[in-house]
Amino acid sequence: RAVRRVWAKIMKERFGSDNPRAQMMRYHVQTDGFTLTEQQPLNNVVRVAIQVLSGVLGGCQSLHACSYDEALALPSEEAVQLSLRTQQIVAYESGVADTVDPLGGSYYVEKLTNEIEKGIYDYIAKIDEIGGAQEAINKGYIQREIRRSAYDYQRAVDSGEQVVVGVNMFASK
Repeated sequence: RAVRRVWAKIMKERFGSDNPRAQMMRYHVQTDGFTLTEQQPLNNVVRVAIQVLSGVLGGCQSLHACSYDEALALPSEEAVQLSLRTQQIVAYESGVADTVDPLGGSYYVEKLTNEIEKGIYDYIAKIDEIGGAQEAINKGYIQREIRRSAYDYQRAVDSGEQVVVGVNMFASK
């Protein structure tokens, strides 16, 4: 929700749009295949379910859930079916899609939202300093950010700072 609020503000203040439709942000969520692990692949079922729920709670308009065995190979038919059923259970059985903002008013969520919003503005300012998005790409900034993020995550996993159940904690022998 923070991203949509920032988007509307940017479209209105930065680009001068008075059109409410231009200020709307629709977005798609793809669950994070990078977090899926080869070790204990059935744990990925839970990871994907939580990611699906997070996407819905965040207000996404469309969603794709990875299959639990994608860390091993192309997804099996069974895993694809389970991925689809995960989305359907969250959509039709959980009740979270029955209200516009099921977490609205939560102090903790609002605090996190404000932190995300500040981070978005800081990041946009950094890209503006570089000369805009195209210049940031041309100068390799975006690619370096992706590499840095992946490196930082892997370092945190390797050190145990970032717990990955079945990999660096509660691993089977």
